[in-house]
Amino acid sequence: MIEFSWPWIFLLLPLPLVAIKAQQRHSADNSIRVVPRLANAFDHLQKNPATANRLKNRRLWTLILLWLSWFTTLIAIAQPGLPGSTTAQQASGRAMSVLIDLSTSMERKDFSINDEAVDRLTVVKGIASRFISNRVGDRVGLVMFGSEAFIGSPLSYDLSSVVHVLESSGIGMAGRTTAMGDAMGLAIHSLRDDPATDKAIVLLSDGTNNAGTAEPEDAAKLAKTLGIRVYTIGLGSDSSANAQQQFQSAAADLDEDTLKDVAQVSGGRFFRAQTTDELSAIYSEIDTMESSEQTAPPLIIKVDLRQAFIWLLFIFTLIILLLSRISRWTK
Repeated sequence: MIEFSWPWIFLLLPLPLVAIKAQQRHSADNSIRVVPRLANAFDHLQKNPATANRLKNRRLWTLILLWLSWFTTLIAIAQPGLPGSTTAQQASGRAMSVLIDLSTSMERKDFSINDEAVDRLTVVKGIASRFISNRVGDRVGLVMFGSEAFIGSPLSYDLSSVVHVLESSGIGMAGRTTAMGDAMGLAIHSLRDDPATDKAIVLLSDGTNNAGTAEPEDAAKLAKTLGIRVYTIGLGSDSSANAQQQFQSAAADLDEDTLKDVAQVSGGRFFRAQTTDELSAIYSEIDTMESSEQTAPPLIIKVDLRQAFIWLLFIFTLIILLLSRISRWTK
Protein backbone atom coordinates (compact mmCIF):
# COMPACT_ATOMS: atom_id res chain seq x y z
CA MET A 1 0.00 0.00 0.00
CA ILE A 2 1.02 3.61 -0.60
CA GLU A 3 2.40 5.31 2.49
CA PHE A 4 2.51 9.06 3.09
CA SER A 5 5.14 10.95 5.05
CA TRP A 6 2.78 13.90 5.68
CA PRO A 7 -0.77 12.46 5.68
CA TRP A 8 -2.13 15.44 7.59
CA ILE A 9 -1.78 17.53 4.42
CA PHE A 10 -5.09 16.03 3.17
CA LEU A 11 -6.89 18.20 5.74
CA LEU A 12 -6.45 20.96 3.14
CA LEU A 13 -8.66 19.11 0.64
CA PRO A 14 -11.77 21.31 1.20
CA LEU A 15 -9.72 24.50 0.97
CA PRO A 16 -11.00 25.41 -2.55
CA LEU A 17 -14.63 25.23 -1.31
CA VAL A 18 -13.77 27.61 1.52
CA ALA A 19 -12.15 29.98 -0.99
CA ILE A 20 -15.21 29.82 -3.28
CA LYS A 21 -17.58 30.60 -0.40
CA ALA A 22 -15.43 33.54 0.64
CA GLN A 23 -15.40 34.84 -2.93
CA GLN A 24 -19.19 34.53 -3.22
CA ARG A 25 -19.69 36.59 -0.08
CA HIS A 26 -17.25 39.19 -1.32
CA SER A 27 -19.07 39.40 -4.66
CA ALA A 28 -22.53 39.81 -3.15
CA ASP A 29 -22.29 43.61 -3.24
CA ASN A 30 -21.57 43.50 -6.99
CA SER A 31 -24.60 41.36 -7.86
CA ILE A 32 -26.58 44.31 -9.31
CA ARG A 33 -23.96 44.82 -12.02
CA VAL A 34 -23.57 41.11 -12.70
CA VAL A 35 -27.26 40.20 -13.08
CA PRO A 36 -27.87 42.05 -16.40
CA ARG A 37 -24.84 40.41 -17.92
CA LEU A 38 -26.00 36.96 -16.78
CA ALA A 39 -29.47 37.63 -18.17
CA ASN A 40 -28.02 38.39 -21.59
CA ALA A 41 -25.88 35.28 -21.43
CA PHE A 42 -28.89 33.09 -20.55
CA ASP A 43 -30.93 34.52 -23.41
CA HIS A 44 -28.10 33.67 -25.81
CA LEU A 45 -27.84 30.12 -24.52
CA GLN A 46 -31.60 29.52 -24.70
CA LYS A 47 -31.51 30.41 -28.38
CA ASN A 48 -28.57 28.01 -28.96
CA PRO A 49 -29.21 24.80 -26.91
CA ALA A 50 -26.33 22.89 -28.61
CA THR A 51 -23.87 25.55 -27.55
CA ALA A 52 -25.31 25.47 -24.06
CA ASN A 53 -24.75 21.69 -23.80
CA ARG A 54 -21.17 21.94 -25.03
CA LEU A 55 -20.44 24.76 -22.60
CA LYS A 56 -21.99 22.80 -19.78
CA ASN A 57 -19.91 19.71 -20.58
CA ARG A 58 -16.69 21.73 -20.82
CA ARG A 59 -17.35 23.40 -17.50
CA LEU A 60 -18.09 20.03 -15.91
CA TRP A 61 -14.87 18.51 -17.21
CA THR A 62 -12.89 21.59 -16.25
CA LEU A 63 -14.30 21.38 -12.72
CA ILE A 64 -13.45 17.69 -12.48
CA LEU A 65 -9.91 18.30 -13.73
CA LEU A 66 -9.41 21.19 -11.35
CA TRP A 67 -10.37 18.99 -8.40
CA LEU A 68 -8.15 16.19 -9.67
CA SER A 69 -5.28 18.66 -10.01
CA TRP A 70 -5.79 19.90 -6.46
CA PHE A 71 -5.99 16.34 -5.12
CA THR A 72 -2.87 15.33 -7.06
CA THR A 73 -1.01 18.36 -5.69
CA LEU A 74 -1.85 17.32 -2.13
CA ILE A 75 -0.73 13.76 -2.81
CA ALA A 76 2.64 14.98 -4.13
CA ILE A 77 3.11 17.27 -1.11
CA ALA A 78 2.27 14.38 1.24
CA GLN A 79 5.31 12.50 -0.16
CA PRO A 80 3.80 9.18 -1.25
CA GLY A 81 5.92 6.07 -1.43
CA LEU A 82 5.90 2.31 -1.54
CA PRO A 83 7.91 0.29 0.99
CA GLY A 84 10.72 -1.45 -0.85
CA SER A 85 13.25 -4.03 0.17
CA THR A 86 14.69 -4.17 3.67
CA THR A 87 18.46 -4.31 3.96
CA ALA A 88 20.77 -4.54 6.96
CA GLN A 89 23.26 -1.70 7.26
CA GLN A 90 26.60 -1.84 9.03
CA ALA A 91 27.35 0.55 11.86
CA SER A 92 30.41 0.61 14.07
CA GLY A 93 28.99 2.64 16.91
CA ARG A 94 32.14 4.75 16.59
CA ALA A 95 32.82 8.43 16.01
CA MET A 96 36.23 9.59 14.82
CA SER A 97 37.75 13.00 14.22
CA VAL A 98 40.68 13.30 11.80
CA LEU A 99 43.02 16.27 12.42
CA ILE A 100 45.25 17.51 9.59
CA ASP A 101 48.07 20.05 9.88
CA LEU A 102 47.93 22.74 7.15
CA SER A 103 50.82 24.91 8.36
CA THR A 104 53.38 26.10 5.83
CA SER A 105 55.89 23.44 6.88
CA MET A 106 53.62 20.94 5.12
CA GLU A 107 54.90 22.27 1.79
CA ARG A 108 58.31 20.68 2.29
CA LYS A 109 59.07 18.09 -0.38
CA ASP A 110 60.71 15.36 1.65
CA PHE A 111 58.22 12.64 0.66
CA SER A 112 57.76 10.93 -2.68
CA ILE A 113 55.10 9.29 -4.82
CA ASN A 114 56.32 6.97 -7.60
CA ASP A 115 59.89 8.18 -6.99
CA GLU A 116 58.85 11.80 -7.54
CA ALA A 117 59.35 14.32 -4.73
CA VAL A 118 56.09 15.86 -3.53
CA ASP A 119 55.05 18.07 -0.63
CA ARG A 120 53.86 16.54 2.61
CA LEU A 121 50.25 17.63 2.29
CA THR A 122 49.85 15.94 -1.10
CA VAL A 123 50.95 12.63 0.42
CA VAL A 124 48.71 13.11 3.46
CA LYS A 125 45.68 13.92 1.31
CA GLY A 126 45.99 10.72 -0.68
CA ILE A 127 46.60 8.38 2.27
CA ALA A 128 44.20 10.04 4.74
CA SER A 129 41.46 10.13 2.09
CA ARG A 130 41.72 6.35 1.65
CA PHE A 131 41.70 5.92 5.42
CA ILE A 132 38.50 7.97 5.75
CA SER A 133 36.82 6.19 2.83
CA ASN A 134 37.47 2.83 4.51
CA ARG A 135 35.71 3.86 7.71
CA VAL A 136 32.32 2.64 6.47
CA GLY A 137 29.86 2.61 9.37
CA ASP A 138 31.79 5.26 11.32
CA ARG A 139 30.78 8.87 11.73
CA VAL A 140 33.92 10.76 10.71
CA GLY A 141 34.67 14.45 11.13
CA LEU A 142 37.54 16.59 9.86
CA VAL A 143 39.44 19.32 11.73
CA MET A 144 42.15 21.31 9.95
CA PHE A 145 44.56 23.65 11.64
CA GLY A 146 47.37 26.13 11.14
CA SER A 147 47.55 29.32 13.20
CA GLU A 148 43.87 28.67 13.85
CA ALA A 149 41.78 25.53 13.92
CA PHE A 150 38.44 25.03 12.18
CA ILE A 151 35.99 22.22 11.53
CA GLY A 152 36.26 21.23 7.89
CA SER A 153 33.46 18.70 8.17
CA PRO A 154 31.24 17.77 11.14
CA LEU A 155 30.83 14.15 12.16
CA SER A 156 29.03 12.43 9.29
CA TYR A 157 28.33 9.06 7.69
CA ASP A 158 28.82 10.79 4.33
CA LEU A 159 32.48 9.86 4.00
CA SER A 160 32.72 11.06 0.39
CA SER A 161 31.87 14.60 1.52
CA VAL A 162 34.54 14.48 4.23
CA VAL A 163 37.09 13.29 1.67
CA HIS A 164 36.06 16.07 -0.72
CA VAL A 165 36.72 18.72 1.94
CA LEU A 166 40.13 17.22 2.70
CA GLU A 167 41.11 17.09 -0.97
CA SER A 168 40.04 20.74 -1.37
CA SER A 169 42.25 21.96 1.47
CA GLY A 170 45.46 23.89 0.87
CA ILE A 171 48.69 24.70 2.68
CA GLY A 172 48.49 27.86 4.76
CA MET A 173 44.73 28.30 4.43
CA ALA A 174 44.48 28.26 8.23
CA GLY A 175 47.66 30.25 8.83
CA ARG A 176 51.40 29.62 8.89
CA THR A 177 51.93 28.28 12.43
CA THR A 178 50.53 25.29 14.36
CA ALA A 179 47.61 25.48 16.81
CA MET A 180 47.66 21.80 17.72
CA GLY A 181 45.97 22.27 21.11
CA ASP A 182 43.10 24.30 19.66
CA ALA A 183 42.52 21.62 17.00
CA MET A 184 42.30 18.95 19.68
CA GLY A 185 39.89 21.14 21.63
CA LEU A 186 37.58 21.46 18.62
CA ALA A 187 37.68 17.72 17.99
CA ILE A 188 36.95 16.92 21.64
CA HIS A 189 34.04 19.38 21.65
CA SER A 190 32.48 17.72 18.59
CA LEU A 191 32.89 14.25 20.11
CA ARG A 192 31.96 15.13 23.66
CA ASP A 193 28.19 14.81 23.43
CA ASP A 194 28.12 12.34 20.54
CA PRO A 195 26.12 9.18 21.35
CA ALA A 196 28.81 6.87 19.90
CA THR A 197 30.18 4.24 22.28
CA ASP A 198 33.72 4.45 20.89
CA LYS A 199 35.42 7.76 20.17
CA ALA A 200 38.84 8.48 18.77
CA ILE A 201 41.00 11.30 17.39
CA VAL A 202 43.70 10.82 14.76
CA LEU A 203 46.09 13.79 14.91
CA LEU A 204 48.74 14.38 12.24
CA SER A 205 51.30 17.16 12.57
CA ASP A 206 54.82 17.96 11.42
CA GLY A 207 55.49 20.79 13.87
CA THR A 208 55.20 21.98 17.42
CA ASN A 209 52.33 23.69 19.19
CA ASN A 210 53.26 27.38 18.74
CA ALA A 211 49.86 29.05 18.27
CA GLY A 212 46.43 29.11 19.84
CA THR A 213 45.42 29.17 23.48
CA ALA A 214 45.05 25.47 24.40
CA GLU A 215 47.90 23.17 25.38
CA PRO A 216 47.90 19.70 23.77
CA GLU A 217 48.69 18.00 27.09
CA ASP A 218 45.67 19.62 28.77
CA ALA A 219 43.48 18.60 25.84
CA ALA A 220 44.79 15.03 26.15
CA LYS A 221 43.79 14.90 29.81
CA LEU A 222 40.28 16.09 28.93
CA ALA A 223 40.08 13.48 26.16
CA LYS A 224 41.06 10.77 28.65
CA THR A 225 38.33 11.92 31.04
CA LEU A 226 35.75 11.69 28.25
CA GLY A 227 36.93 8.30 27.03
CA ILE A 228 38.40 9.62 23.76
CA ARG A 229 41.59 7.95 22.52
CA VAL A 230 44.07 10.14 20.65
CA TYR A 231 46.38 8.62 18.05
CA THR A 232 49.19 10.96 17.07
CA ILE A 233 51.32 10.86 13.91
CA GLY A 234 54.59 12.78 13.71
CA LEU A 235 55.35 13.58 10.09
CA GLY A 236 58.72 14.43 8.56
CA SER A 237 61.77 12.83 7.05
CA ASP A 238 65.15 12.84 8.78
CA SER A 239 66.82 13.48 5.43
CA SER A 240 67.52 16.99 4.16
CA ALA A 241 64.75 18.65 2.21
CA ASN A 242 66.98 20.34 -0.37
CA ALA A 243 70.48 21.57 -0.99
CA GLN A 244 69.97 24.75 1.00
CA GLN A 245 68.83 22.71 4.03
CA GLN A 246 71.50 20.03 3.84
CA PHE A 247 72.64 20.69 7.40
CA GLN A 248 69.14 20.86 8.83
CA SER A 249 66.86 17.90 9.33
CA ALA A 250 63.54 18.20 7.55
CA ALA A 251 61.88 17.06 10.79
CA ALA A 252 63.68 19.60 12.96
CA ASP A 253 60.45 21.38 13.89
CA LEU A 254 58.65 18.18 14.90
CA ASP A 255 57.83 18.00 18.61
CA GLU A 256 57.83 14.24 19.15
CA ASP A 257 57.76 14.51 22.93
CA THR A 258 54.45 16.40 22.94
CA LEU A 259 52.86 13.99 20.48
CA LYS A 260 54.05 11.03 22.56
CA ASP A 261 52.68 12.56 25.77
CA VAL A 262 49.31 13.29 24.16
CA ALA A 263 48.97 9.71 22.95
CA GLN A 264 50.11 8.20 26.24
CA VAL A 265 47.89 10.36 28.46
CA SER A 266 44.76 9.73 26.38
CA GLY A 267 45.27 5.99 26.02
CA GLY A 268 46.16 6.16 22.34
CA ARG A 269 49.44 5.57 20.53
CA PHE A 270 52.18 7.61 18.88
CA PHE A 271 53.47 6.88 15.38
CA ARG A 272 56.41 8.29 13.45
CA ALA A 273 56.20 8.61 9.64
CA GLN A 274 59.36 9.35 7.66
CA THR A 275 58.31 7.96 4.29
CA THR A 276 55.15 7.60 2.23
CA ASP A 277 55.05 3.85 2.83
CA GLU A 278 55.41 4.32 6.57
CA LEU A 279 52.56 6.83 6.65
CA SER A 280 50.34 4.48 4.67
CA ALA A 281 51.18 1.61 7.04
CA ILE A 282 50.41 3.79 10.07
CA TYR A 283 46.92 4.70 8.88
CA SER A 284 46.32 1.02 8.03
CA GLU A 285 47.37 0.01 11.54
CA ILE A 286 45.08 2.59 13.14
CA ASP A 287 42.29 1.37 10.86
CA THR A 288 42.84 -2.16 12.17
CA MET A 289 43.07 -1.08 15.81
CA GLU A 290 39.83 0.88 15.56
CA SER A 291 37.68 -1.71 13.80
CA SER A 292 34.56 -3.54 14.92
CA GLU A 293 31.24 -3.88 13.17
CA GLN A 294 27.77 -4.23 14.58
CA THR A 295 24.51 -4.71 12.75
CA ALA A 296 22.45 -1.56 12.82
CA PRO A 297 18.64 -1.51 12.68
CA PRO A 298 17.40 -2.56 9.22
CA LEU A 299 17.15 0.14 6.60
CA ILE A 300 13.84 0.14 4.72
CA ILE A 301 14.27 1.50 1.22
CA LYS A 302 11.25 3.54 0.16
CA VAL A 303 10.20 3.93 -3.48
CA ASP A 304 9.39 7.61 -4.01
CA LEU A 305 6.18 8.18 -6.03
CA ARG A 306 6.12 11.98 -5.99
CA GLN A 307 7.41 12.32 -9.52
CA ALA A 308 4.54 10.22 -10.94
CA PHE A 309 1.92 12.47 -9.34
CA ILE A 310 3.75 15.60 -10.45
CA TRP A 311 3.54 14.32 -14.02
CA LEU A 312 -0.20 13.69 -13.54
CA LEU A 313 -0.60 17.27 -12.35
CA PHE A 314 1.26 18.49 -15.43
CA ILE A 315 -1.07 16.49 -17.73
CA PHE A 316 -4.22 17.74 -15.98
CA THR A 317 -3.00 21.32 -16.30
CA LEU A 318 -2.38 20.91 -20.03
CA ILE A 319 -5.90 19.50 -20.56
CA ILE A 320 -7.46 22.39 -18.62
CA LEU A 321 -5.55 24.91 -20.74
CA LEU A 322 -6.62 23.08 -23.90
CA LEU A 323 -10.30 23.18 -22.88
CA SER A 324 -9.94 26.88 -22.15
CA ARG A 325 -8.53 27.49 -25.64
CA ILE A 326 -11.32 25.49 -27.28
CA SER A 327 -13.93 27.56 -25.45
CA ARG A 328 -12.41 30.77 -26.78
CA TRP A 329 -12.20 29.46 -30.36
CA THR A 330 -15.88 28.37 -30.40
CA LYS A 331 -17.32 31.61 -29.08
